[in-house]
Amino acid sequence: MSMGKLSFIIAENSYIIRTGLVRIINSFSEAVVLKEATELNSLIKIVNKHKPDFVIVNAKLIADPHDDIRTLFSDNLSTKFIIFVGSRRKNEHFVHFNEKISVDDEKTEIIYKIQNLIISRLPTERSDEGNELSEREKDVVKQIALGQTNKEIAEKLFISTHTVITHRKNITGKLGIKTVSGLTVYAILNNIIEIDEAV
Repeated sequence: MSMGKLSFIIAENSYIIRTGLVRIINSFSEAVVLKEATELNSLIKIVNKHKPDFVIVNAKLIADPHDDIRTLFSDNLSTKFIIFVGSRRKNEHFVHFNEKISVDDEKTEIIYKIQNLIISRLPTERSDEGNELSEREKDVVKQIALGQTNKEIAEKLFISTHTVITHRKNITGKLGIKTVSGLTVYAILNNIIEIDEAV
């Protein structure tokens, strides 16, 4: 793991898809993309060397994605594997993978899946009493997730823009989430908004 962050390796031969995934993952303060691979042999070497927390691999790079991918790597690997599939395979179930991302997934859905994976690896003490958001802070998170600006949030909640900024600083301090996408996922996971409300 790098500097205490959760590490990802991406195996994908499409530059555009790979770049998009890197950008989404690196938007989380808790995560970093360590390496990228474009074919299976280099992926095996990279994973065995770095032992990442997560690997995202395109189904096309694997002979049979329904086989247990772990047999390709060294023993005692605690890595979680995420399969990336095209439109044709989006409804298939891959029992040996921890998650599936489809080329047809919306950005919000991909963020939601990655956030869930990150949360599954974070120490549980992060959600202790001191990190609990107040009702007003939850109101602010909701408006952020709905795409409102500081000024719009202030008008909606009948508070000053300065107070909105203060709330945002407190929210970041409590949750450790700095990005709008991260706060949006937090809002979805904690039932502050529904997934179809997110921008």
